[in-house]
Amino acid sequence: MSENVFRPNSSFKEAVCIDAMRIFDSCSAQDCLEDLTFVFSTEDQAIIDDAAYIKTQSIDVTDVNFGISPVAFNQGFYSVDVTYNFRAQIEVYNGDNTPPVVVYGTAPFTKKVILYGSDGGTQRFVSDSGLITTQESPTTGCACCRSLCTLPTASVSLVEPMCLDTKLNNADPETGERTVFITIGLFAIISLSRPVPLMVPVYDYCVPGKECTSSSGTPCEMFEQIDFPTNEFFPRGLETGGCMNGCNNGEQRES
Repeated sequence: MSENVFRPNSSFKEAVCIDAMRIFDSCSAQDCLEDLTFVFSTEDQAIIDDAAYIKTQSIDVTDVNFGISPVAFNQGFYSVDVTYNFRAQIEVYNGDNTPPVVVYGTAPFTKKVILYGSDGGTQRFVSDSGLITTQESPTTGCACCRSLCTLPTASVSLVEPMCLDTKLNNADPETGERTVFITIGLFAIISLSRPVPLMVPVYDYCVPGKECTSSSGTPCEMFEQIDFPTNEFFPRGLETGGCMNGCNNGEQRES
């Protein structure tokens, strides 16, 4: 960490007002999303239909959408709909000792929570300092502003999803297509915040305490600076719970 984060011996100089996002409420979520149905492109679905078995290599969250609405008769509280969009990387095996084919499937999941977001009865406009104005783009009016509505701002922080199980169903009699179900373990923190003016003490400007390092040198010289990965050559003990950290336990089960 840089040395300029906090200097305990520095003397207090002044109090300044800053604009910051204050978190009014948050909650942690540990969700087991059982048997999410993943969909595939037409080409990838054809590969799935001919599979002998499949294995889920990884699960990613590609996008998150929010829906925020006030809770009736409960002032200051809001219903937050958080929609996760998952993408699964799946290896498809045809059973004849050939290399697997990689396909990608997607699935959404929506979680609803109730959080306190305080009240905001004013409309707030903020200038867009990143906008470059010209004669055709005047510096007055809403051309250089963006409006912040009175609803609080929702955010979510999450760790990489864990693949807990993968199922490959038999072909549907009507469509002839097979369905992929994946069970996902997800840890997340959902928050509601608002921009507020805060008075904070100032000790000094944040002057960097170290010089920037360059990446000059030959590839071999840079390689020699990397520590030898000893832990990668020896398996971890059972007490570390290594099996839960990846998707190796997400191999397909017939159902």
